[in-house]
Amino acid sequence: METTAYLATTYYVLALNSVLALVLLLLLKIGKASKTTITVTGIISFAYIVLEHWGIGGGNIFPKDISGTTYYIIILIGAALGVGLLYLTLRKPFFNLSQEHLQMTQGLRVFVSAGFFTEAALGIIPLEFGIMDGFMHAASGFSALIAATLFVKNSAFKNKVLWIANIIGVTDILIIVTSICFWVWKDIGPNHNMQYVVFFGGVIFLWIHLVSVIKLIKNNK
Repeated sequence: METTAYLATTYYVLALNSVLALVLLLLLKIGKASKTTITVTGIISFAYIVLEHWGIGGGNIFPKDISGTTYYIIILIGAALGVGLLYLTLRKPFFNLSQEHLQMTQGLRVFVSAGFFTEAALGIIPLEFGIMDGFMHAASGFSALIAATLFVKNSAFKNKVLWIANIIGVTDILIIVTSICFWVWKDIGPNHNMQYVVFFGGVIFLWIHLVSVIKLIKNNK
């Protein structure tokens, strides 16, 4: 697996996670978080990215023979804990954000899409899975950008499109994670660089969806 192509895509994923961490800090600043909160979040985020690379990429956390079912359960528990932690620690600045900030961040998923299309083309992940994954991330990012635009324009359809964008985005995450663990598990396994996105970007995107949906529900009351 340690080919030049695989290493190149690993660096791409690490760079993408780093960009997402920086965007997370920008959102906190826009949401009027304290400097201490921003600093601590930044340190934890980048330390987590490094630890993730060492733990997952280095095979130091999950055994190679772990089953897809067990890994799926770990992902679900990890996502729940991650979103719960974000809610407990960062909910105030995030709920200060407007929908366009939240949806524009989801637009970064087009770069995740590009990464998976590339891995599929290079044979790093199965072609059929890579195409599906790429298109789903592209659809999530594109629909989020449309939702952000309509919200800024105060369109009469803004709330409907926000719901659609959130549904597409959450469905994307669920389908991709399920497919990894039950469709292409033998090809990918627990230590593939795709898992970096699952345990970092996936949790952050899911958290942003939750914030967006809660804000939608509150605004409709």
